[in-house]
Amino acid sequence: MKRIILISLCILCSITFMKAGNETKTKKYSKFPYWIAMMDDEKTNYFEAIKAFESFWEHRVKPIEEKELLGDKLEEYSNNSRSLARRMKKLPPADRNLTFQYKKFINWLRESKPYVQEDGSILTQAERLKIFNSGK
Repeated sequence: MKRIILISLCILCSITFMKAGNETKTKKYSKFPYWIAMMDDEKTNYFEAIKAFESFWEHRVKPIEEKELLGDKLEEYSNNSRSLARRMKKLPPADRNLTFQYKKFINWLRESKPYVQEDGSILTQAERLKIFNSGK
């Protein structure tokens, strides 16, 4: 009888600690940009990366995309890239890097989405190549 109570208590404690660990990770997502490293990891869960990204940017001002800023004048503006370079130089280096990583993540989402499995795993490059070659 004592064994059953002891085993039940151990199971209950482990479930409680696992739940607490998940909540702590969510809180950390909002303080540090884990989503940057997640983009480069082949074993990243797509949905977890989105969760980390959204938690991080939840209380921050997101960088403005050039297209949002310029609209139809984007092509005209890109020909005169000096003013964009001047604006970027005025930003602190940390903000410049976050702006770049933000745009890189948005692109990563768009490129990875077709290869996301139901469980959130993303097909590796080898698996993608195998699918591509089988379609020929």
